[in-house]
Amino acid sequence: MMNRRVVLSLILATFFGALPIHGDPINLGLQVTPGKLEISIPPGVSYNIPVTVHNSGFNSTHVLTALVDFGVNQNGDYEFKKVGSEPYSLLKWAALRPREFDLPANTTEQVQLTISVPQNSHLSGEYAGIVFFQTRPERRAGNAVAFSARVASKIYETIPNTVKIDGAITKMTAVASGGGEVYRVVFKNTGNAHVYARGQLMVQKGGSVVFRQAMPDNMLVERGGVRVIELRGKKLGAGTYQAIATMDYGGKTETGGQIQFDVR
Repeated sequence: MMNRRVVLSLILATFFGALPIHGDPINLGLQVTPGKLEISIPPGVSYNIPVTVHNSGFNSTHVLTALVDFGVNQNGDYEFKKVGSEPYSLLKWAALRPREFDLPANTTEQVQLTISVPQNSHLSGEYAGIVFFQTRPERRAGNAVAFSARVASKIYETIPNTVKIDGAITKMTAVASGGGEVYRVVFKNTGNAHVYARGQLMVQKGGSVVFRQAMPDNMLVERGGVRVIELRGKKLGAGTYQAIATMDYGGKTETGGQIQFDVR
């Protein structure tokens, strides 16, 4: 039977969270600094960003780069797209040198990312993109699995004095499911920069609290993005209830929403 070569890409980036590798026989150690950078650049100005890539592995490797747009879907998962496909793409104004390079064991390469913001009075708020650095797949003799390490640097750039942080709960529902209630809260980022949101849901009957649950912390919602928070609660007795949600997204005020629902 013919062995099929499988390539496994290990994404190791600050903003995704570190992926621990124990007993790795190939030891593809690749780190990038900065993993995340927030800068402010006026229109008509070019800015050079030094990005450091370090190979802490035992072997020399070849590193390939890729510039991508990204978004975060309603469930909080990252989605990667071609540069220029997102309305607030930053890296369509970018140049990267070098685009690929050899990196011997225990050495560092400094890559220059140049952002040239066009002279355009209509630019405002925040623009973003990701630079990926990925090794060529490697495998040992007799091993059908090839490993490739990939690290990333996420860049946010803002136009000075134009950032607006705002958000709102735009919809709430409560539906009986699986012996309990399922509550959905829809939060929309109505500002022009990314935010990190958190909050809580409270259910009342006749003014008394019957259920309370915190939402996850640090929920990333990109510019123009929507986040759907689903919370599962206990089974409720027959009656009329009020579900009240409040969320803090880092703005001057919190946002809130309320619905009334009946349980039969």
